[in-house]
Amino acid sequence: MEFSEAYPEGARPKRIVISPAEPVQSVIKPSWQYMFKLSDPKYPEQFWAELIAYQIGLLLNIPVPPSHAAFDSMTGECGSLSEWFYEEGEDVFYAAGYFFYREIRGFDKEKGSQHNLLTAQQLNVDFIGSDQIYEFWSMMLFDSIIGNTDRHQENWGYLLNLSPNSKSVARRKRENYSVRLRFAPWFDNGTSLGYQIIPRKFEQWDDTRLDNFIKKGCHHIRFSMDNLTQIGHLESMEFIAKHNTAVRSLLLRKLKAFDMDKFRQTVLQLVGLPMPAHARLTQSRAEFIIRLTLRRIEMITDKLHEHN
Repeated sequence: MEFSEAYPEGARPKRIVISPAEPVQSVIKPSWQYMFKLSDPKYPEQFWAELIAYQIGLLLNIPVPPSHAAFDSMTGECGSLSEWFYEEGEDVFYAAGYFFYREIRGFDKEKGSQHNLLTAQQLNVDFIGSDQIYEFWSMMLFDSIIGNTDRHQENWGYLLNLSPNSKSVARRKRENYSVRLRFAPWFDNGTSLGYQIIPRKFEQWDDTRLDNFIKKGCHHIRFSMDNLTQIGHLESMEFIAKHNTAVRSLLLRKLKAFDMDKFRQTVLQLVGLPMPAHARLTQSRAEFIIRLTLRRIEMITDKLHEHN
């Protein structure tokens, strides 16, 4: 990998890297841009959350950029290596924040305290159409399962693609290009999966403590400009179950298709990856993530079934 300068956005240290033209690993795309992201120094195992979130996305059939464990042999640093989710020159990425700032005067860019569901919904309908609700709420399901607390206005958005029209279409429409907007994959997922819980705590948690931790989890997004309260992970599932039976059915189908045995196997296999001792995923952390995630799925499923 060819390492570039530090990438300035976000809380954790990160760098853009370019893969070699002939990568050794088959999972790495040749001559492609990647994001190398470190853990918070207080939580050295945090970067594993990015990898496990990607595996959860695969099992839910929800688009998440591929993420791998990486080691910088020059610095001794370990982190996640996430595939860049669009190709420069073909697509353009617009973070949702770009539109929130235009829509809401005086938007607090630092805290994102006006980042709200009602405005997001209107933006999504305007840009993608009414059917976007299925994709958007699939993301909300994904974030609820991984316990993501950091899906702020810069951590989701849209990909714009310009493609040239044929001469006949250009004449008929009087437009030389067609514009297509779609959601970007749900990226930057490391603030999740109980990364901040230190081992001596989670190893002592009984079922009640685990459930209480899950119940306290919140999305970054708020309800509306009239109600700037953060939406709880479980609360969001209850909300959509009450207000859209078609989306509720989709989410339940995704949960039913989630292969729990494959998830267990995948997470436990990460324990054996040949990383430096200080950066390995421990057995106890892996088992905690499995326990936490499967319990979240149970509680989310119950919330969605409450309004059958």
